[in-house]
Amino acid sequence: MTSPTPALADHTTTAASTSPARRSPGPVLGLLATAAIAAVALGAAVGPQQQTVSSVWIGDEALAESIRTLPGGLDGFRSLSVAEIDPDGVVFAGLGDADPATPGAPGPDTVFELGSITKTFTGALFADAIERGEVAPDDRLAQHLTALEGTAAGDVTLASLSQHSSGLPGLGATAADGAVTSLILNDNAYASSTTAQLIADAAIAPVDPDQGAVYSNFAVSLLGTALVETAGADDYATLLDERLTGPLGMEHTTVAATAAEVPADAVPGFLLNGTPAPRWWGEGYLPAGSSTFTTASDLAIWARANLDGSAPGAAALDPTAPLGAEGEIGWGWITSPSFDGAGTQTWHNGGTAGFRTILTMDRDAGTAFIALSNTVATVDFVAMSYLSGAPIPGPAEPYLILGWSVFGIALVLGVVALLRALRAKALLPSLSDLVWALAGLLLLWHSGPWFAVGGWVWGVALAPTLAAVGLLVLRGRSLPFLPARRRWFWWPTAAIGVAAAVGVTFLW
Repeated sequence: MTSPTPALADHTTTAASTSPARRSPGPVLGLLATAAIAAVALGAAVGPQQQTVSSVWIGDEALAESIRTLPGGLDGFRSLSVAEIDPDGVVFAGLGDADPATPGAPGPDTVFELGSITKTFTGALFADAIERGEVAPDDRLAQHLTALEGTAAGDVTLASLSQHSSGLPGLGATAADGAVTSLILNDNAYASSTTAQLIADAAIAPVDPDQGAVYSNFAVSLLGTALVETAGADDYATLLDERLTGPLGMEHTTVAATAAEVPADAVPGFLLNGTPAPRWWGEGYLPAGSSTFTTASDLAIWARANLDGSAPGAAALDPTAPLGAEGEIGWGWITSPSFDGAGTQTWHNGGTAGFRTILTMDRDAGTAFIALSNTVATVDFVAMSYLSGAPIPGPAEPYLILGWSVFGIALVLGVVALLRALRAKALLPSLSDLVWALAGLLLLWHSGPWFAVGGWVWGVALAPTLAAVGLLVLRGRSLPFLPARRRWFWWPTAAIGVAAAVGVTFLW
């Protein structure tokens, strides 16, 4: 009988020689470490920015230092152009680099987008037209825009348009559609709203007299359009120049009905993550402030003229109606308790796609404060802190939760892509994971916690995805493209991931 030992020995030898060698973890660990370092460095260098005011400044040193040292800090802002007005004169200060292409702090003649402070211009034009006998507060809108005769909007009064109590919605139908598109595409919401379209939207607009005070760009734009028509002016820009900015010498204040009319020297505006914001321009909503450009020096002229009563239509300052919890409203101007609670302030703020502004006055003391900013952080808090000593508040809790939740989603998608790449038996499932991870990274770029941290956090989320890409590059040639099972699942999963990644880019 033949001994089984040699056969057993032969079988053992064969098994040993054909079993795969255990992969050394060294190269994989090295790849992971390299990817992590590279991703964090890349995120810090070119990722989303935590907006903050740099150390550069010009103007009045005491004012600049007071703003720079406000409690709560200036995170969220890129630059600030501020002015303080009192009976003795005006002092200016500029802080931070307003334009990355031209480093340096903004001066008193640096051009910013103004936003809804323009409504105080339209309110003054209204008060001035009343003084001229051209209109009366109780006039129906259709008396001055005859195309609206027989419509619900035509029956509202001019006063109610200025007081935000007309019952009209905040935007006309065309601009409302544009606002949705603007939010998704990071684009101009007002480009398609000509004056003719504004009136056409008003002709079909619902009017709810019981809705109370509802802030309405639509209403104020219709008021301004009626004033232009009644005065026989060519357009809102002409009426504004002839009756207000021209007589006051506000040489740097303009409105842009077209892209070509946007001042070339206006500083850029920025979203919360440092992405450049789109310019707004368009004819229809000019009276509401869709695309007004001005400077701290011009706004100081405007404030002083209103404080001393020399501004055309200065009667617009006086309250004519309640405005809910905010206080009272005149023709555009809002009157409410002052930030320090010691008196009242007459004020208006403004915002466009990448700018925030505020002008507030203490009429009894003859003082005013102006702040212009080219990010979307709420500049009202700068005025509040400067005038009352209260700290500038941090981001609201919902924004904190949203930003860090998006970070968590992006990180998890990257980790899933990395784990599958480590165990990959085919390329398609890993490629599907990668496009989903890319969608998460793009969403994080747009909606991450950039009010609190910089792009290095985006790099942390990028690290596992980058490592997964590296692993697939190293192993890709040895892997089949299609998996052995569930091919029907991975094709649509990858396609939906691509669609998600492309769709997120529209947010920018």
